[in-house]
Amino acid sequence: MSDSSRDGVFEAGVSVWRRNLGSVRDVVRQQLVARQLREHLPGPGEPGLQVLDAGCGQGTQALELARLGHSVLGVDVSERLLELAREAAVREPPDVRRRLAFENADLLCLGAQSAARFDLVCCHGVLMYLPSLEEAVKALIATVRPDGLLSMLTRNRAGIAMRAGMSGDWSGALDAFDARTYTNRLGIENARAHDPTEVQRALVDHGADTVAWYGVRLFCDPWPTAEPPPDVGALIAAEDQAGRRDPYRSLAALTHTIARANASKELDLGDVTAARSA
Repeated sequence: MSDSSRDGVFEAGVSVWRRNLGSVRDVVRQQLVARQLREHLPGPGEPGLQVLDAGCGQGTQALELARLGHSVLGVDVSERLLELAREAAVREPPDVRRRLAFENADLLCLGAQSAARFDLVCCHGVLMYLPSLEEAVKALIATVRPDGLLSMLTRNRAGIAMRAGMSGDWSGALDAFDARTYTNRLGIENARAHDPTEVQRALVDHGADTVAWYGVRLFCDPWPTAEPPPDVGALIAAEDQAGRRDPYRSLAALTHTIARANASKELDLGDVTAARSA
């Protein structure tokens, strides 16, 4: 798939995405991902990390990481979303702004200049739009230093039928039980969904081992687009627990996987740059 084709897939839903920022589903997602990731990061007083946020969108997680003391490069194919990220960064204190940079780039084309450069690579809510889980995981792992961390948010296959059923869409639920693609709420067709075990297997195949995985957004996922309710704190607490426990995490809309690159992983620059011609 060419860069322009990938850009078109993302851009098709950007306007809807922007309208949904701050909705209850967005707030729950962002807060859960930040909370889950923070448990695997250095604590206060420890040196900050070099972070790549691949598919950073409006910069929510990039800003959160910069506030924690990490240096973050956010990349995205959407200039419209990068504008929001840069606007948000301007409102941060000077020390946070200095730790933030945003660039227009495709994660599959980061190239050899990013090889083994980062202590932490985040890719949240992007892999469902890419043509191949394997290709994307390979490209992401290539940018991580040996023993570095990856944080990936993917669409959970089980969540497709779960959302339809909880919404009372029985025919949709029946169709979704064996589905591997779906049309999402941005109106993007043929977005991809993966079982948590598929993601973990792809990570192992390319030199990283899962250290934890969580579910994200179970109870509120079928809700209509709306602002957070007055008791959003209690909702997030319940969603947080559901995301950590079986069987609930296996039914959530999204899967958050934390993995660590093998300390002895070999870097193949040919693999890193191969995506340029894809």
